[in-house]
Amino acid sequence: MGKLYQVRGIVLSTRDFQENDRILNILTPSKGKITAIAKGVRKATSSLRSGTQRLCLARFLLYEGKSLAIVTQCQVEDFFGPVRESLERLLTACYLAEIAEAVTVPGQPSSGMFGLLKGSLTLLTREDPFLVARTFEARTISLLGLAPRLGSCAACGGTLSSRGPVAVSPAAGGALCPSCQGGYGPEYYLSRESLGAWQRLSDLRGKNLHCLKLSARCRGELEEVLPAYLEYYLERKLKSRRLLHLEEDGHEH
Repeated sequence: MGKLYQVRGIVLSTRDFQENDRILNILTPSKGKITAIAKGVRKATSSLRSGTQRLCLARFLLYEGKSLAIVTQCQVEDFFGPVRESLERLLTACYLAEIAEAVTVPGQPSSGMFGLLKGSLTLLTREDPFLVARTFEARTISLLGLAPRLGSCAACGGTLSSRGPVAVSPAAGGALCPSCQGGYGPEYYLSRESLGAWQRLSDLRGKNLHCLKLSARCRGELEEVLPAYLEYYLERKLKSRRLLHLEEDGHEH
């Protein structure tokens, strides 16, 4: 027989089910990713409507069903309202949620990712969406134990090129010296500024985010390599990233 239990969580994604129900994927610190059904939530009179929207932080009372948890009650803690008022911020938030959903496992505690996503959504209400996204990517890579070797060659331990851009290979796990280039799949070329910025992003805390000043070249390099590095290890393309690029391209024209 099922039991009732309470969790605090962020709704990562939703999909409509049958006539009035909705399936939710919820990130929790104690139970990892939970898939739950909110029955009747699409009815205008449902008391569950506010707390079961994507990107909502809420406390949920769940009933342990046979295959899916069932949402019986929810209380909103944070709606991250300002994020929803800007298309760029909203698309960035959806991108972060997609990453969080891809890296978390049902039943496996995910307090680190929960804290990172919650903090990043809060930052996204006021900080530069670009910097929030890059910091989230860099810190996710570190949380997964995949932090790249950027101070010396990831393949042989040798000295990196002192002149010009440095090659970084996801397959090799970091930067490559001239002798090792070309043997580890796709490579991305980063300036010294970008290498240093990646290392700072991994350790950066939200209150210091506005202090990070990056050149246009550095921003472009990081926007290419960080998502590519994540996608390599996730073995999947991040759909929200494409939507974010379309929105950014629209601003440029």
